[in-house]
Amino acid sequence: MTDEAYAYDASQIEVLEGWEAIRRRPGMYIGSTDERGLHQMVFEVAERAVNEILAGRATSLGITLTPDGGVRVADDGPGIPVENAAAADDPTLEALLTQIHAGAARNGPHTVSLSLCGVGPCVTNALSSRLTAEVRREGVRWVQEYARGVAITPPVAEGPATGSGTTFTFRPDVDIFGTAECSFAVLEEHLRELAFRNRGLDISLTDERPPGGPRSVRHRFPGGGISPAAGASAPGQGAGRGA
Repeated sequence: MTDEAYAYDASQIEVLEGWEAIRRRPGMYIGSTDERGLHQMVFEVAERAVNEILAGRATSLGITLTPDGGVRVADDGPGIPVENAAAADDPTLEALLTQIHAGAARNGPHTVSLSLCGVGPCVTNALSSRLTAEVRREGVRWVQEYARGVAITPPVAEGPATGSGTTFTFRPDVDIFGTAECSFAVLEEHLRELAFRNRGLDISLTDERPPGGPRSVRHRFPGGGISPAAGASAPGQGAGRGA
């Protein structure tokens, strides 16, 4: 071969960032593009809410599988900062959803990692055909829409808010995943184990897809797992679980 055949310079290097990198190589961020990867998308969003609860900034997390194939993840924390003037400790909403490794600062040592690569909601946003973010913060309800990782609207104030919290509703992109149906049983098992290992977590899972009507479970283990306050392991003392 000639020297030209081995030529390699900067013009042959392709640099991908943010949503482009995630959509080009999704398996690097969520493990696979099958059912396992779908569930990981849920956990990437849920991690932030779980750590808000363990830090005492929120009390509960709710995950809902919707009839149209979407997933809704909601918490009752203070709400993600929306404006650029937000406190330095927390990324703004758009940064969290578009910048890799823009996760919120963790408060104290008692945190949970559900993310494979520490990317969080950004990877879920990039691999969703649509994502709606709703933030209830300081009396205002903010809404922002995304399509395949790109913001299609700015955050819009939609009126007064009752309470506070953050809700992400997303639909996995069927162009990437072979299936867009999350398994209620798989998610339920994982969330039950998570709640048992971390005393104080209050997690509910609802499936609105069954023809016979919704089904729901709630996991909370007051006497089991690790206490965020004490940081000590304790044997299970019974499970709080409702259907």
